[in-house]
Amino acid sequence: MATEIVRVGNTLTVEIPEDLVAQAAIPVGEPVEWVANGFGSLSLVKLTGAKPRRRITLDEILEGIPEGAEMEKIDWGPDRGAEVW
Repeated sequence: MATEIVRVGNTLTVEIPEDLVAQAAIPVGEPVEWVANGFGSLSLVKLTGAKPRRRITLDEILEGIPEGAEMEKIDWGPDRGAEVW
């Protein structure tokens, strides 16, 4: 189904055919989110039951690592090219 993006005031809108909305089981008034898929593609995602994702801080990530812990050292072989310092 082809449709087009239309400007209404300062907002861009897309008309969605009712039968397509019915096939997706998204009732009018349902919270949805546009997601950019890259390469000129968008998806309309239903948000019902989904909890908004909260950004995790660096402190929250690091709190699970014991004080003084070190990562396992991996031998990648001798340095080459611009990697040598």
